[in-house]
Amino acid sequence: MTLAALLTVFSITLAIFSLARPVGRRSLALFLPAWWMVAAICLSFICIIVRDAPLGVKPPFYWRLDLVEFGLSLGAFIAPVGIALWCWRTWHVAKLTRRNVGRLENVIKAAIREEEFDEIERIIDKNKDTLIRLPAGAASALFNPKIVGALVGSNSMGHLELLSNLEFVRLLDNRFGAVDVVGRELLRAPESPVQSAVVMHYGGLENLEYTDTQRLLMEKTFLNPQWYMETRADYPLVILAIEELNSGKRDAEYNNVGRAYESGQGISTRSRCPIYLAAKTIVLALQAAIEQRAKGDFYITDLLDIFRAVQGHSKFNKEIWEGDLSNWEFPTPYAYLLYQIAGDLLDLSGAAVHSATPEAEARQVELPGDIARALAMTWSFCVWSIADSDGQVSPSFRDSIIQEYLKFVLELGWAPSEVYHGPGANGVQGLEVWRDLFAEELRQRFAGDSGKRLDALKSAMESLDRGKMYVFDGYDWLEQKLS
Repeated sequence: MTLAALLTVFSITLAIFSLARPVGRRSLALFLPAWWMVAAICLSFICIIVRDAPLGVKPPFYWRLDLVEFGLSLGAFIAPVGIALWCWRTWHVAKLTRRNVGRLENVIKAAIREEEFDEIERIIDKNKDTLIRLPAGAASALFNPKIVGALVGSNSMGHLELLSNLEFVRLLDNRFGAVDVVGRELLRAPESPVQSAVVMHYGGLENLEYTDTQRLLMEKTFLNPQWYMETRADYPLVILAIEELNSGKRDAEYNNVGRAYESGQGISTRSRCPIYLAAKTIVLALQAAIEQRAKGDFYITDLLDIFRAVQGHSKFNKEIWEGDLSNWEFPTPYAYLLYQIAGDLLDLSGAAVHSATPEAEARQVELPGDIARALAMTWSFCVWSIADSDGQVSPSFRDSIIQEYLKFVLELGWAPSEVYHGPGANGVQGLEVWRDLFAEELRQRFAGDSGKRLDALKSAMESLDRGKMYVFDGYDWLEQKLS
């Protein structure tokens, strides 16, 4: 190594740093102390001077001159090259420490300005356990919507993985803001763990793989009742769904024939519908809470909010609703959403009964808990809402939604095998308390009502199939209870 070569190395190093993009420069400054390269160049310079300067000094300890010159030449070469390799390794490892973590905010802000987020994703992936020590400013910048949108849109799960750590979430200055940003982007993204979980349970996108990594991440977040409650993860789901509805941009399409939306084969449009994904994610979270027998307020009325918003934008067009191209059960995407939410409330109510029933032979069902009472209230409000839906849905569709609630009440009282779907269902004791709960909630909704809503309830009652024994046995009781 000569002085000319050393000068070349110095020039190349300076050029690389100068030509790097702003994000790259700040990333290098984050992980690489500048004094490392300065020290290496100085050491190399000293070796060259000692070797080439005409100092007239003999090598110490009777060392051979040619070996000393070789050692100095080797040292002059190894110093900058060795430090350069060490710097590359340090940058590649990208380890955040207490000393440099405070400078991460500079990298994040540069990435936001330049809209270049690959380096941010790399740093997140390599420091998931370290980012808990982020300063408040850096943590807030890390959940900037631009960064989250870019990374989630590229199917990166880094932000959700960070939020899956409740210890990290609790240290955030604005935990709800961070969860709101990530939740919204998960619903909008072309691919996400949320979409995969919904499609795995309810179909709509063939051949979409629900990976073990996605499953584990969902179990730590949306399917974890404690995480779901502490982060208020339901809020971005319901708010985004209602914002999408209130924008009106889907009204024309969602009030038309819904075959592509409801399709169970190929790629259905519902698999990328944020309204549908939001509602189903809420349902999956509630299902997990019921199965794990969690306690607390899980904001089940979110489903009612979405139901009402969908109903408000639904329009009954006889040519479409009764046309040959439409599905008579749910002719339009809006009708499909109403049908699904009502069906989900039925399934969740049944799951709540199952969860409250012990496995022993002499089974005494537990009294309804907070979740069961919230389900009864929410579902009954949906029934009350759809009862006044002139111009929004067909009368037959309205009656079918109401009938599902009525049949559930009758099944609890006179056909428990319809609720449990298994042997020994008729031996369960205490179901009359559940029956009375759901019947009373419905009675309270319609108490004092007259006109359209009451007529709709009577129409649904009269349309029940009395040929079924449980309907025949409980019809008079239910009619009297609701009167």
